[in-house]
Amino acid sequence: MRSFLRTIVAGSVLIGLVPSSRLAAQASDQWVGTWKLNVAQSTFKPGPGPKSVTVTIEKAGAATFKVTSKSVGADGKPMSTQYTATLDGKDVPVTGSADYDIVSVKMLDPMTRHMVRKQAGKDVQTVHSVLAKDGKHFTSTTKGVNAKGEQIESTAVYDK
Repeated sequence: MRSFLRTIVAGSVLIGLVPSSRLAAQASDQWVGTWKLNVAQSTFKPGPGPKSVTVTIEKAGAATFKVTSKSVGADGKPMSTQYTATLDGKDVPVTGSADYDIVSVKMLDPMTRHMVRKQAGKDVQTVHSVLAKDGKHFTSTTKGVNAKGEQIESTAVYDK
């Protein structure tokens, strides 16, 4: 009888997880698209912030996403970074950034992503991003150190 109850309980838990994992996958798909920095609603310390940033998130497999960021800095210089990651918190290489060469991205819940940026194996920045319920905006809060050794803190708002 005990074994039967364990089977019922385990089966119930697994059945309960299937819909939530589908929801998580669908919610992570809400992040897919082209996002533009809303400069007026964003803050950067030290300033000034970039003139523009466009982030493109694409599906690159069943649970893999390719992220490309193209920006124009306050000095007018263009910059482009790129990485491909699953949302499991594992380190992946980044190209194009002077501040970091590795990222790990993890979904905390369907609407919240957390990223750790590393340079030469050392954590240098954290980025916490929250998708709005309407799926049309997200806000990223970044804290850490840039390549110049300066403390940075930003709140960046992106619109789809």
